[in-house]
Amino acid sequence: MNAWRASLISALAVFVLWRNLPAMLLFLFPSLMRARGEDESWPKVDRDLFGRMEEELKPLGFSRLGVHVERAPLRRRLVAYDFVNEAERTWGTATAAGEEVRLSLVTAFCGGGFVVTADHRVLSQDRQGCLVGGMPGAQPEQLLAAHRRRVEGFREQGREIVTDLSLEARVRAANAWYVGYGARELRLRNLNGLFLSLMGLAIFAAVLWAMWRG
Repeated sequence: MNAWRASLISALAVFVLWRNLPAMLLFLFPSLMRARGEDESWPKVDRDLFGRMEEELKPLGFSRLGVHVERAPLRRRLVAYDFVNEAERTWGTATAAGEEVRLSLVTAFCGGGFVVTADHRVLSQDRQGCLVGGMPGAQPEQLLAAHRRRVEGFREQGREIVTDLSLEARVRAANAWYVGYGARELRLRNLNGLFLSLMGLAIFAAVLWAMWRG
């Protein structure tokens, strides 16, 4: 193999590997996705978005709680705007996806269980201790009504909702999600990145083997 061709192919393989390395890491180690609380004065906080969501959710009994960020290695931070409904014992978390604002309602149960209802597409789960579903295009009041029914189903099974609804508890719940029930969703979302990373590694190894042989 000519040296210039080997260099070109190797550079392409390294580029593919680098672009997809975060996905490969998340597939192999979902717990690398970590959440932490953040001050609302942080420059990355979109105060207009936070204010709009506050006005939209206030009639439903939600009050402003704070901000947390979620980040995986080599990826941009995701800013999450948190609200709490004390009566429902439920968090509302808004995130920006381009021009779209996504809302998820999260109720955590003692022992690590979760009910999550989102107004966008998510990986549905219905298993022991975890109920996740998406209602794309649903209005917040519709989302809350559906979430309330799903939570009630869990409570009828004798499950207890956690009583600590602080921002710190929301961050702990996010981290517990990524090392538990949410790991499967993370792996599925990053499956293509894993394949591309392995392809890049295979191409790079093949180039090295060809150069060594000849």
